[in-house]
Amino acid sequence: MGALVLYERKPGFVVASPLDSYTDFSMDLTSRIGLGERNTAISPYSVYIALLMLTEGAGGDTKDELMRAMRISSLDGARNWFNASIERFTSVERGARAEVADSVWVKEGFPVSEKYLEVVRKYYLAEVLSFSDPADAVPKINGWISNRTNGLIDKVVDGLDPRAVIVLANTVYFKANWTTPFERVEKGDFHSPDGIETADYLRGRVKANYLDSGDYVALALSYSGTDVKFIVLMPKGDLKGFLSGMGREKLLEIFEKLFNSSESDIDLSLPKFDIDSGPLDLESVLVSMGMKKIFIPGEADLSPMVEGSEELCVDKVLHRARVKVDLYGTEAAAATAVIIRLTAMPSQEISVKIDRPFAFFLVDPENKAILFAGSFVRP
Repeated sequence: MGALVLYERKPGFVVASPLDSYTDFSMDLTSRIGLGERNTAISPYSVYIALLMLTEGAGGDTKDELMRAMRISSLDGARNWFNASIERFTSVERGARAEVADSVWVKEGFPVSEKYLEVVRKYYLAEVLSFSDPADAVPKINGWISNRTNGLIDKVVDGLDPRAVIVLANTVYFKANWTTPFERVEKGDFHSPDGIETADYLRGRVKANYLDSGDYVALALSYSGTDVKFIVLMPKGDLKGFLSGMGREKLLEIFEKLFNSSESDIDLSLPKFDIDSGPLDLESVLVSMGMKKIFIPGEADLSPMVEGSEELCVDKVLHRARVKVDLYGTEAAAATAVIIRLTAMPSQEISVKIDRPFAFFLVDPENKAILFAGSFVRP
């Protein structure tokens, strides 16, 4: 997988603000899964929550390394900020849905630490569930994920190592209608990296926050029943090059300008899309971000998860995200699974056409948290 390094800090650098920490992590992660290079989607929100649950069960140098890679200096601070963020995200009115769910799956008979389970129940509202063997766990975990994402994500885990004893799972689900629905779908040209292609465009007169900086066009569309915004960011040049030169401060500045601008009446043409990342194994990505020890048998320290002397390490971190945009609104879902195993056997109308590659974000305007991110490069 090719990787565009959009924004990278040294793993030892810790950002003070939980929002800054999360945004840095989000931008680094999204760049490494190819944002701007192809049609893709990811929920850094889901990955971060799953990694926070993992960090709760890590000790020593392993915990320090995880916290450095996630840019957090205080686990309490990150946990509290995320709890407040999740409360905002899930506080919706009738007609919209926004849900976050967590679960911890434990192999029957494995001496998991009750103290660890108390922490994930208290701070992450995690369900604690069991499985008899790894083969038994796969359909149960996928079924749980499908149920929590309204069927949008039907499978994340293909199989488990026979030594798997704990699986941490997170889901994020969002569905809402546009404040002003689009009027029709029509064909039109889209300028992809491969040349002009035909795309299905959503077309209609809508109200949106709008910026035209000269270098890029950005707009924010609103939903009924939620404060979450759908942001489109279309540079006038190459999307990959534009994103590679943008850091956290620039992205947050764009968000701030958008949210502070007045709404305009826009004759908008936006590609209709359904982007599914497919199952992603994030191990190599997370290792490149500084999370190394957690995957290495004999070096990983997950002793706070265990009541006993069993040694554990992370086998895989799996993720899948899907975002659907149509005439009426947006449906988005993501799931992350961390698989842990034993180390040994055991106003004035504006006309805007989004007809070039663009990045998109679902963002909470209050705290600027990036819930989902993706790019549309070709129809």
